[in-house]
Amino acid sequence: MATIVYQGPDDIVSDDVDDEDLNYREDHWQIHHGDDEYTYLPRDRVYTVKMTDPHTLFERE
Repeated sequence: MATIVYQGPDDIVSDDVDDEDLNYREDHWQIHHGDDEYTYLPRDRVYTVKMTDPHTLFERE
């Protein structure tokens, strides 16, 4: 389980999602909600991210 805390349109939001549904890509966090539905959060709007089973967040060449 992962928790991401970020600035929403009106208030601070805390969202609990499965670890595999939370990824970091090119300066933004991506939350997968299923069936090609995603929320993209710019890095500067995210306060904290906690993951119980962290996976590779950055691809290395």
